Amino acid sequence: MSLLHRAALTLLLVALPLSGCSDTLIDPFDNDGRYFTVYGFLDLLETEHTLRVVPVTRFSEEILSPDEGRGAIDAKVYTTDLTSEERTEWTHHYTQLEDGSWGHLFKARFLVRPGRTYRLEVVRSDGKMATAETEIPYFNENTLIEKGPIVFEQDSTYIYQDVTIPEISSPWDVTLIYQWSAYPTNRRMFIPYGRPGYRESDGGWTMRINLSEDQVAVKDHVRDSFARGIPPDATTYELVAMGVQVRVLDENWDPPGGIFDPEVLAQPGVMSNVENGYGFFGSIGLYAEEWNIAEWSEAFGHPF
Repeated sequence: MSLLHRAALTLLLVALPLSGCSDTLIDPFDNDGRYFTVYGFLDLLETEHTLRVVPVTRFSEEILSPDEGRGAIDAKVYTTDLTSEERTEWTHHYTQLEDGSWGHLFKARFLVRPGRTYRLEVVRSDGKMATAETEIPYFNENTLIEKGPIVFEQDSTYIYQDVTIPEISSPWDVTLIYQWSAYPTNRRMFIPYGRPGYRESDGGWTMRINLSEDQVAVKDHVRDSFARGIPPDATTYELVAMGVQVRVLDENWDPPGGIFDPEVLAQPGVMSNVENGYGFFGSIGLYAEEWNIAEWSEAFGHPF
C-alpha cells in the first residue's frame, strides 16, 4: 500500500468513525435501516481497489484474533460503472490490519475512468443493502493553473511563485515536477509537497511554490544522474520546464471549508455518502500541468 493510500485510509478512519457500530446495544434488525459501515475509495492510478466492510450488529467491530468466529461475513460487494453498466463483484479477504486487529476487506481489479460515476452496493443475503456513489474527478482543460509572478526576496536567496487552481477546491496531495535537459537527454524529477495552501472564497485552491528550495533538490538530482552516467559524458545542463501534479478528491469527499480537521470530521454525519449505512466511499483523480521555464534556468542558479 502506497503512502498516499495509507494516508487516505487513515483519513477515512479518523473522519468516519463507525457511528454506532461499536455500540453493543445495536440489534441487526433494529438499527434504523443501516446495515453496513464501509470505507474505501477508487484510485484513478490503481487497478486494484480495496474496501473495508463492517456489519452493523450488536457486536463490537473490533476483532482481536482470527479465531473469534467471524471469518465469514454476510455480504457481497459490487460496483457498477453507470456509463458502461459494467458490474464487478469484489472478492472477500479476512485480513489482519495494520493495528493488529482483523477485518473484512473486499478487493477488485478494474480500470477506473475519469468523469464516470461508480455505484457501490454492499448486499446482505436477505437483500438488504447499503449503497454509495462516487464520480471520478475529471477536467476538460489542460491549462487550469493561474500563475502569479516569480518573486525574488532576501537578496534573491528566497524565490517563490504563488499559483491558483480555480477548478480544484480539494487537493489531497501535491507534487512539483521539474524537467532538466543535458543533450540529448531530458529527465524529470518529482518533489512531494503534501497539501499546502488554502481554499479561495470562490472555491479554487492557492498554494506557494518554494522555487529556491526546490532547486537544491534539482541540483542533487542532476549531480546523482551525472555520477551514474546519465546521460553519458554530460558536463552541463539547463532547467527547461516545471509543473504541478495534483491528486484530487471527488466532490463528496470535500471536507467543510477544505480543512481536514479531525475534531470536525469525527462528528457523526459530517462526512458520509452511504445510504442505509455509515462511512464513506470516495475516489481520487489526477490533474497535471507543465510549462516552459527555460528563460529562468540561470536565474534559478543553473548553468544555462
